[in-house]
Amino acid sequence: MKRLASVFLFLLMAALAFWGILRFARQQAEAKAEKMNPSEYVTVYTDMPSGMLEALGDSFYMDSGLKMNVVYQSKSQLLRAGNQDDLPAPDLYITSQDALMHLKGDNRLVPYASAQTDTALNLFKDEECYWTGLWVDPVVFAVNEDYARKHPAFSYTWDEVLTRSSVRLSMTDFIAADMAEDLLMCMAEHFGIEHTFALLSRAQNQIVQYGKYLSTPSRMAGMGKCDIGISGLNEAIRSRKEKMPVEIMYPEDGSPWYLFGGGISADASRPERGEKLLNWLLTSSEYKDKMEENGYYYIYVNDSNMKPDGSGHSLSFWNLEKMYFDEGRKDLLTRWGEKIRFGGTNS
Repeated sequence: MKRLASVFLFLLMAALAFWGILRFARQQAEAKAEKMNPSEYVTVYTDMPSGMLEALGDSFYMDSGLKMNVVYQSKSQLLRAGNQDDLPAPDLYITSQDALMHLKGDNRLVPYASAQTDTALNLFKDEECYWTGLWVDPVVFAVNEDYARKHPAFSYTWDEVLTRSSVRLSMTDFIAADMAEDLLMCMAEHFGIEHTFALLSRAQNQIVQYGKYLSTPSRMAGMGKCDIGISGLNEAIRSRKEKMPVEIMYPEDGSPWYLFGGGISADASRPERGEKLLNWLLTSSEYKDKMEENGYYYIYVNDSNMKPDGSGHSLSFWNLEKMYFDEGRKDLLTRWGEKIRFGGTNS
């Protein structure tokens, strides 16, 4: 009887093991089938930093049942027409405002409006609804804490910062990054070309270093190598998170800004997937904490929770159209390089 019980026990254990193997195999097959099923995915083409959007994937999946298929490309790849390397067609583009304007001009976006896009300021979306801004990176002053403490009455206006002869400045070279180049274009639009070059010519005498990276000005201010770094807010906050002694001051006469946004692809087979993701990204409360955990500190176009800076000044944005043509960009950069960057006092 004991021998028979042992046989039954062995057969039961074998059956359970066999059932477990079959169940595992079925789960693997289902997972593979799910991976191969494009209807479960929203495909995003982007030139944002690698890994940035994947960090939001789990939260978006929990809310929508869709997974993100993120295709990272360079800006030039993104703007190149035609399907590339047999990649799936995009449902949504997420990139800079400048790139979105190019995509619209190439008829690669379709208009889309919703309750979420409608609440974004007109300043941060296309007037014909072909794209909507998501994240704004305004230009601010990253001030060394010792300097801020010793000069409590300093007026953080553009004229004062760029022309005060006693202030040591750092800024990113205009040719080093798209955002830095955009700052020159914003200044030319806001101040006019001649006043912009007059300001930059005066500032040339105070520039201790033109950075090659967007992070350089705020880090130099934190290390005491300059008094004020002209920096994007994202990099300035990163410096503070690294415990560097930097005080962030908003320009009292308003900030130029760099915008990232999204547009629905004209090639999308199921555009509602891209629409769902775009609307979700416009609801910053769903994922803002996750973005900050991963080191991204942008202003969200639908987020009104903006605190004043250390001097009590609120952040305000320049009213810009940003209709910058390639030939005009080239002319301004050439003039700046020849007359100021390499023709001025410092080099």
